[in-house]
Amino acid sequence: MKSETIYDAITNIRDELIVEATEVKLNKSHSRTIRWCAIAASFALVIGIGSYILTNMGLPFPGANTGGSGHVDGSTEFMSYAGPVFPLTVLNSAEGISASRDIAYDFEGFGEPKINENGLNLSYQDISVSDNYILTNNTDTDLVAEILYPFAGTFSELYKLQPALYINDNKVKASLLAGQYSGSFQGIVGRDEETTHNLDLINSWEDYKQLISDGEYLRQTFSDVLELNQTVTVYAFTNPTADHDGGVNPTIAAWFNLDYEKTTVLCYGFDGGFYDQENNIMRQSFSVPNDYNSQYGKTFYLVVVGDDIESLKTQGYVDGSCDKGKELAGTTVDVYRYEAKLADVLNTTLDDFIQLYYRPETGDAQLLNAVDMDMLYRAAVELLTTYGKLTNDISVDRYQTGRLEDMFSESMTHNRVFYLSSQIFIPAGESVSIRADSIKLPSFDFYTSNNDNLGLYGYDMVTRLGSILEFDTTTARLLNPESIVVERQNFGFDIERGITEVSLDMEIEHYYLEIRGQANSD
Repeated sequence: MKSETIYDAITNIRDELIVEATEVKLNKSHSRTIRWCAIAASFALVIGIGSYILTNMGLPFPGANTGGSGHVDGSTEFMSYAGPVFPLTVLNSAEGISASRDIAYDFEGFGEPKINENGLNLSYQDISVSDNYILTNNTDTDLVAEILYPFAGTFSELYKLQPALYINDNKVKASLLAGQYSGSFQGIVGRDEETTHNLDLINSWEDYKQLISDGEYLRQTFSDVLELNQTVTVYAFTNPTADHDGGVNPTIAAWFNLDYEKTTVLCYGFDGGFYDQENNIMRQSFSVPNDYNSQYGKTFYLVVVGDDIESLKTQGYVDGSCDKGKELAGTTVDVYRYEAKLADVLNTTLDDFIQLYYRPETGDAQLLNAVDMDMLYRAAVELLTTYGKLTNDISVDRYQTGRLEDMFSESMTHNRVFYLSSQIFIPAGESVSIRADSIKLPSFDFYTSNNDNLGLYGYDMVTRLGSILEFDTTTARLLNPESIVVERQNFGFDIERGITEVSLDMEIEHYYLEIRGQANSD
């Protein structure tokens, strides 16, 4: 049994089969052969670190603009855009309802480390925003309405960014809905610009206007999640062993044959690959974890959608290149083949991913408590079927490898619009007060060699984008402004003259406030 391989995975195969290191002979590869090394595979999981390195080398972060450019209204197009404060809206109809709005920006403790009333450690430039509304029923009939409060954010920052919603000063437990990834994809600046390897993030309020103004984004948010009930073939790789003294990075590779036109392979835990479409050959590989590695004991999965793969063989190598001549003897792995619903496989691997990379003992308890797994699963399915290997279109280059970790990791960190939802009752001729209290992150520029915007932070709002409410009045206020200096704005504040409350013109769609801390204003 020690030298056996899974030859024909469709017929006459037992549920359990140990597959040890065997050599597979391949034809010479041609021009359509693709190699994918482990270092490239890990890019999506370390993108946050990568962005810091790039920007501190004076290079623009892929997906961000170069910063410092202005909009038609005079505001700055920042490299990192946090998104505006959106207005409240109601679902379906606002007939008979009038509204007023008052928004307050609180700069208390700006530029200093602080912990808010919920025990959250805030960044120096995070501020508090209180968005207040009065909705009046102008009819002679009681009204029940479903309110929606949009906000921009990510799953990984929900614990900080999700607003607290109050109705008549009573905090309510609102339902949360998550829209799809709000950005798109782009090539590598200066090289391969026509590809889709990099994220193209939303970097202006106009981008949000294009995203949500026609209502399609909201409609998709309320649509049912796509059911992935098709049966797939799963190969589970467990108990990998290797002589870690015998190789730089002991690696197990799974070589197999497939028809690329009829078979899609998704993988979980695999960090390297080789793709030869002309010869119908694929290799997927993973580093063998030590017993002190966080991935020790993990199950690695190949998920086959469509026709099954053939002639599966495994081979150990001294490193992730998996080159001929670098075979490593004594490498073993157990392989189990079974069939399952794709939805069940995705849920299993997603749960494993969260447990592996987000741990309460490492300080992720608040993050995990804020994330609903069903919502995160939906986001991963949307990404996989809209841009990934299961799209009806051509998948973007970024996700060509079929790595489920990429789907899960980026579902956590992709920017999107969330909606808080709650029902309100407005008696005939009466009013209801609604308040959304939130933490607002700043928009800012990363470090570049020629940048006049270092230390400049932007906070903005939109007056009517995405809302069907008619606002009779909208006012804006600054609270605790003594620690800031206003550089650019169109609100009309004048701190020196004591003008910290202004009325806004609803014909102006976008208001912006760009400030520095007092200590950095010279």
